[in-house]
Amino acid sequence: MSEKFEKLRFRVAKTRRAKYISHLDFVRCVQRAIRRSGLPVHYTNGFHPHMEAVFATALPLGMESIGEVLEIRFAEPVEPEAARTCLQASLPEGMKLLQVYQPVHKMGELAYVRYRVTIPSEQPEQLFEQWHAFLQQPEVLVEKKSKRGMRTVDLLPQIDCQAEQVIAGALVLEWMLSVGQPESVNPNLIVTAFTSFAGVSAEQVQICRTQLCTAERTEFL
Repeated sequence: MSEKFEKLRFRVAKTRRAKYISHLDFVRCVQRAIRRSGLPVHYTNGFHPHMEAVFATALPLGMESIGEVLEIRFAEPVEPEAARTCLQASLPEGMKLLQVYQPVHKMGELAYVRYRVTIPSEQPEQLFEQWHAFLQQPEVLVEKKSKRGMRTVDLLPQIDCQAEQVIAGALVLEWMLSVGQPESVNPNLIVTAFTSFAGVSAEQVQICRTQLCTAERTEFL
């Protein structure tokens, strides 16, 4: 028999129409799916018990992802494959379980997020040159909303471009951006700044979250 665990972590793909579901609605949707699945999820004690399901980090609205992570605590040990089968059957279209495993890292160890950004262009080679010109600027100042209101930040020190690829009809970039403390970087800010610099439309740009990573930039498991 397969080993069973009282706590499991799930990696979920959120694609197609599901990318238009807000983070709060995504959480509610998954919680409903967990209840429908019949899995023995653990609930807290007290007057208002709540399900012990923790979501790693919010995904900006309109982005696809193959790297959404949530952790579920169960009232009794559960076999990973059985949990995957039960929960997948209850998830809506556009959400797919990609991986189920015993947690390795603590939630607080999440530090970076990897994104794949596809920018359509009839002249992707020229767009590639404009991307490098964009990075060679002394600074890229943008207005960013924070809990204390709007403030001006420089995006350049926060852009870690891991890969660049020119394909037919598009420039594809891989970014590693920080999340949580001390600074979270929304890839939409970079896309808006670059497309404005290059004089191209941002409407058809596709952003996909591909992986969560630790401070050492290894996969968050």
